[in-house]
Amino acid sequence: MNDYSISQTVIASMEVECRRNPENETGGILVGTRNKGRTLITHCSGPGVIWSSSTHHFTKDTDYMQQVLNLLHEYFGVNYLGLWHKHPIEYPRPSEMDIVNAMAEISESNIGLEELLTPVCFLIDDTVRISPFVIRERAAHSINWEIVADSHIAEIGVLERNWYDSPVGRDRLQDEVRKLENYKLEVVTNKGDDGRCRIRVTNKQRKGRELVFLCPTDYPVSAPHTAILDKATGSYLPVLSQHLNEWNLYRTLSDIAAELDFV
Repeated sequence: MNDYSISQTVIASMEVECRRNPENETGGILVGTRNKGRTLITHCSGPGVIWSSSTHHFTKDTDYMQQVLNLLHEYFGVNYLGLWHKHPIEYPRPSEMDIVNAMAEISESNIGLEELLTPVCFLIDDTVRISPFVIRERAAHSINWEIVADSHIAEIGVLERNWYDSPVGRDRLQDEVRKLENYKLEVVTNKGDDGRCRIRVTNKQRKGRELVFLCPTDYPVSAPHTAILDKATGSYLPVLSQHLNEWNLYRTLSDIAAELDFV
């Protein structure tokens, strides 16, 4: 790997968030590992729940991002690496205020970093461009990074534990199942070797359909992939859900089931 590498999934997540906010700035934290001078970005967040932005400013939800960081550290032992954010196309570099804020973070005694990753995203039509930078020594430095497949990250043993095998992950999964069962739904859970978890939900009154959740490897940081299985045809039907569109750590699978009138 190069000195800086980033997961394909992280790139895709940033692109989705930028397209979701075409006119205003947005952003989130970057999380991963540093080992022998090499930095690997494994995860990112969106802006959070309580955040503000306009065409030329972005204020992150610090408390929410700390919760995301805590959760990912519990799952995988990864740590904070920096902040990504979107700029208007005419400002393709970190601003002076970005540099000031980054240096303030670096100077905190408990952060343990000499530089912060600060990639800048901008939108051209529907295409997201990402320019990677690090901030150190009171300046923004352009860097090159290698985009790597999630399978490669798994092969090198960086993310060895599945989210649902950690204590906090087990608690979350048990709570999700309990809330679904409180609606008198039948719930079947299948844990995959790839770190994903498939949860199948059936309403006893409507056995011809099954609500299927595929929880990703960093659930609930990322939303579950959700569909309805028509058992008669074997076809999966996509769902429209505000809870999915506005997903955050505080939403649950039972919220989606109720929204889809599956309870």
